[in-house]
Amino acid sequence: MTLTIHASPSCDIRIPFASWIHPFDGRKFSRAMRLIERAVIPGTASCIRPIPGPLTEIDLLRVHHRDYLASLNASQTTAGILEAGPLRFVPAGLLRRWILTPMLVAAAGTLAAAESALASGDIAVCLGGGFHHAHAGHGEGFCVFADIPVAIRSLVARNRLSPDDDVLVIDLDAHRGNGFETICHDWPVHFFDMYNFQAYPGLNDGEPERFPFLIPVCAGEGDAEYLETLARELPRFLDARPGARLAFYNAGTDVIAGDRIGRLGLSEDGVLRRDRIVLEELSRRRIPTAMVTSGGYTEASHRMIARTVQFLLGRARVTPTP
Repeated sequence: MTLTIHASPSCDIRIPFASWIHPFDGRKFSRAMRLIERAVIPGTASCIRPIPGPLTEIDLLRVHHRDYLASLNASQTTAGILEAGPLRFVPAGLLRRWILTPMLVAAAGTLAAAESALASGDIAVCLGGGFHHAHAGHGEGFCVFADIPVAIRSLVARNRLSPDDDVLVIDLDAHRGNGFETICHDWPVHFFDMYNFQAYPGLNDGEPERFPFLIPVCAGEGDAEYLETLARELPRFLDARPGARLAFYNAGTDVIAGDRIGRLGLSEDGVLRRDRIVLEELSRRRIPTAMVTSGGYTEASHRMIARTVQFLLGRARVTPTP
């Protein structure tokens, strides 16, 4: 297999005293990258691509409403999306520098990873992204920009995808990707989502038989039951869509036991086995795949991201750098 890793320290969210207002580790992306680089896997450097810069307004407007983007100039809007009330007293310029611009860089990384996956026909990783609660006209749940829908529309605009191409979103963050589902409801985008229905945003309110692969799981569910369900249902989902042109894998690490936001019960080894199941099933079917890292609210989050990327590096055909 071939592998591309899109990463930038500019994806880090560097809010002073951030841990006092939200458990998200804003520096987990650069921390994961340091672990990846320290693993001394031959050829790692040849796989790494810097993210070129923040996503542009032209791309954002392919999905987001102009008035919503304008509302982000008010600190109160960003504070509400991040569920961090004290941030409404911080000047909007600082919030753009500390939060919005890093999220735009991560969203650009999602697009870059999708382009790399399509070019190679294999797997690309963005260390960041996966803001699956963002809607076209508002943000919520710590998600401001709908990076995957924006990437899909941008790829169509650049003639990398056809408007009729099937795209898959495999979402294994602990929370249901309600924003992406809403945006893409009439697009040829198909969702596989295993989520803690006892956590925000709860159950899908549609008829269950219409959404057989939006799979609710119970709070605290651990490795055995979770991985058994995944190993049984994911091949069924993939086999039903053999012509898929591209897949996005939203690999949230908030499924680990002890994550008080995700409230599931997987072990660190279980998260790696989860990622291996997904990536091997997609690779076996030769579906180009862009992996993003989504939520994760524990000290272990960056380690789990690094372990999965190290697994991929171990399988990749890379040319060692001098």
